[in-house]
Amino acid sequence: MGVSYKGGAPSYHGISDNISNAANSFKYQNGYFGEQGTSNRVRVIYDADPISVGKEFYDKIAFGGIEKNLSNGKGKITYMADGSIITFRPTTKSDNYPGVDINISKSKKSGGIKQQKIHFGKEDD
Repeated sequence: MGVSYKGGAPSYHGISDNISNAANSFKYQNGYFGEQGTSNRVRVIYDADPISVGKEFYDKIAFGGIEKNLSNGKGKITYMADGSIITFRPTTKSDNYPGVDINISKSKKSGGIKQQKIHFGKEDD
């Protein structure tokens, strides 16, 4: 049995392979997605439906990686070809909305994406 890549990709992708697709759908500037949150460590993407938008973002940025369930059963972790690790949690402890962590500390080619945590918040009506 062979390895299957996230999203049905035909090959193993690095995070830099997915920048343009994610940047076309989400605010991206100077290596960061979304807006600066209340903490310097957290970015925020607001939408009327943060759950589906968080999942959409994760699916785009992690496309072509090798996805596994988190050991605690509370999300997914995807290993990218360049060494980047992307984690998706359907709910974060701080605000109960989805969160994506982009860890590039072991990346050989991040394409300019910076290490960041992104929370998906409810857009004000």
